[in-house]
Amino acid sequence: MSNISTLSSEQAKDNLHDTVGEVKPHAKRRGRLKRTDIKEVLSLRLGRYPFRGGIDRYIESRKGSWNTKTTKKEERRKLEQIGKELEALKAQGRISTTDPRHLTRSDVQEYMVELRKVDPSFQNKQIGRLKRYMAFYKNHVIEEMKNEGFRMPKTPRKPIRALSEDELYAVFGCLDELKRWPGSVARGLMALSFATGRRPSELRLAHMEDLNLRKRTFFVRYPKGEGNWASPEEVGIIREDMVPLIERYVRERAAHLQKKKAANAIALFPNTLSTNGFYSANRFNQIKHKVEVLSGVDFKLKDFRSTLTTITINGDMSRVIGMSVQLGHMDPNTTLKSYNRIERSVARKRLKDVWRESPIMVSKTPSIENRFEMTGYG
Repeated sequence: MSNISTLSSEQAKDNLHDTVGEVKPHAKRRGRLKRTDIKEVLSLRLGRYPFRGGIDRYIESRKGSWNTKTTKKEERRKLEQIGKELEALKAQGRISTTDPRHLTRSDVQEYMVELRKVDPSFQNKQIGRLKRYMAFYKNHVIEEMKNEGFRMPKTPRKPIRALSEDELYAVFGCLDELKRWPGSVARGLMALSFATGRRPSELRLAHMEDLNLRKRTFFVRYPKGEGNWASPEEVGIIREDMVPLIERYVRERAAHLQKKKAANAIALFPNTLSTNGFYSANRFNQIKHKVEVLSGVDFKLKDFRSTLTTITINGDMSRVIGMSVQLGHMDPNTTLKSYNRIERSVARKRLKDVWRESPIMVSKTPSIENRFEMTGYG
């Protein structure tokens, strides 16, 4: 049994006050805790594993706020991950509880110490996710820590990577070596990513009818920010050299679905083993990894987006607005800033081989100074 279920209502109420601070008369005005909220929250039964036990209720409360099923699925997965990590910390005696209503400042700090093992940007996202989840259960410890000046992990500004021509040749040159259906998906995915510059999720959730090779267009059915600042839109397939690979994928897709007796599959990249017919982001990355191994190039699917940007603009600023529309940016300044960051990254690569223009000759084997005698020779 969880500790929560054995607490009396009065004890639990006291604990909640310790966690979120004393309820003050102006709490309602500040949008903070109300006594009725405390009573309602404490009456919930979250089970043996309270953090994970409360996820369904939280996910349901976000209906209308998240725009796609994938967001809900991804959020659930990340919260489940936090829950398991907290359970491990509790088993080690490092935190007092896993109940989102009663996590203390000390518990949060211990979790943050554990998070230092991962990338700062991921730390930032997980802390933000935990903050929203705890706030839903009327626990505002993280918000109070921030207000008191507690330093939270920050997302570093990373350079945007663009693939070089050699890397592109290596990636697309190895695709024929990939066999069976995963090979077909890899060819179609890489080609369409580079031809449109759209986000991996926008391709993953696309329908077959969204691809129009005759008109050389692609309909982005589920753009990032859908319902908030973005709407479905049609963009061009602007790399004609990718069309043969895309056409090949369409033929291989039809043959695969006929073999699987799933000719009515709606997904552009259908997963006949999935209940919803679409690939997960994780499975897309597994297919991408096969390409990395064969090509010897480490990359992310979103790198095709930045690569297309730098190759297309290529110093001609008059192309920024058109590229902004192609990428799905609301503001051309976003595209321009991204392009400048890409160019800074590319510039570093260009400097790498500049030394070849004026090499300093160095002996392949260090010379032996005269003061050392060679022995063993007649």
